[in-house]
Amino acid sequence: MKYLTVIYYDTFARFFAAIEDAVKATDSAADFLHLAIFPSGWLYMKTRGRNVRLLPWQIRKPCDPENVDNEALDRIASYHAATGERYGINYKEMLRKRACDYLGTMARIVTDFRPDAVLFSGDTRIACEALQYHLHQIGYKGKRFYFEQGPNGTTIFDSEGVNANCSFRKEAARLTGDGFSPELPTKQERFKRNPLYRGSDYGLTAILRLLGKLPPEWDTMSLKKLPVPEYSRCLENGRSNIRPGSREILVALQVPDDANNIHHNPLGLRDVELVQWVMRASAGLGLPVRVREHPLYRRRYSAAMYGLLASDHRAILSEAGLNEDLTNALVVVTVNSMTGLDAYLRKIPVVTLGNAFYDHLPGIERVRNEAGLGASLATLADKGLALQLGIRDPACIFAEMRSKYFISGHYLDAELKTPYAIAEILARQLDQRAL
Repeated sequence: MKYLTVIYYDTFARFFAAIEDAVKATDSAADFLHLAIFPSGWLYMKTRGRNVRLLPWQIRKPCDPENVDNEALDRIASYHAATGERYGINYKEMLRKRACDYLGTMARIVTDFRPDAVLFSGDTRIACEALQYHLHQIGYKGKRFYFEQGPNGTTIFDSEGVNANCSFRKEAARLTGDGFSPELPTKQERFKRNPLYRGSDYGLTAILRLLGKLPPEWDTMSLKKLPVPEYSRCLENGRSNIRPGSREILVALQVPDDANNIHHNPLGLRDVELVQWVMRASAGLGLPVRVREHPLYRRRYSAAMYGLLASDHRAILSEAGLNEDLTNALVVVTVNSMTGLDAYLRKIPVVTLGNAFYDHLPGIERVRNEAGLGASLATLADKGLALQLGIRDPACIFAEMRSKYFISGHYLDAELKTPYAIAEILARQLDQRAL
């Protein structure tokens, strides 16, 4: 069997190398070709003698632009159009050319290698989108699998996609939790990463950026830090709005250039718009609204949002940890942050304004307009999660979801066990295809 994989960094390379080893333990003739998007992934594989190619260096022969319309090219490069919006309209034309180049490259690789199965890291960004488009165009009959880290030390390995594209998203509505017990997440020891690998990414990115040759797939969204004095004004205003003993509405922000925030945000809500929606929708309740930044992106959201948080009489910019924020939360509102699932497991009502793999779990409120948000907040603040769930325990429902749809173990664990479970899935699925 031949396996084609798409990987990102050295951490992904380590995981996929382990998958290769696990597969070859039972099929010594298995052939793997790894396509690395970043130098660290290529370097990790190369130093271990794996069959790997650095994708940006593979771009040679473009596709015939007459065979692919601009709409398709824009869809393939849509993630990078969002993260590179600052570059203006000309960037879109450059991305179309890059998407065309990727289509030609993927066509050549698939034709030459002829994989029986394709293993994707995620399902967005230009490399994965181009490969998926090409496979669809040629009527590819092999198997496709999508890898993503899951919640609470788990792994998603799905046949349709990751995040809101998971095959089980809507099936989750039928989960009851009957016969399952709450599971406490167990923290496994994480492996010690060699910083030289990721350092190669940063070094080459800096050099190519200076030369004006940076591949768009290596670029990231430009996120300027808010000046400390302005940030301090937000915090001070929030402290003055805290009401001892009062419950709050918690708004969970997420990484601005996270694929979920870009691809699974159908309302197109940016940070300030999300906060404005919640402020207006909850005005009748009069409750404080606490806004939680992603811990790694403090001071990196929009100036407009921070301006709102510095002036509104109900707004609180959180300085607390997740546990404290959830303890005070009466309702949690998010686009599709994992904080929503954390809140659900604590029996806190959750409203999602975007799409997520967990948004069909019983009791999760999915809202698509501001009026609906106001109605949901009023009902949930009054009745709580019990209105939808009765005596059912969200933790038991999630335990059933975990048992049915996730694989135990995380790709950053020091001791990798998940690759063996994935190898079993591959063998079973490919055996079924052969019958």
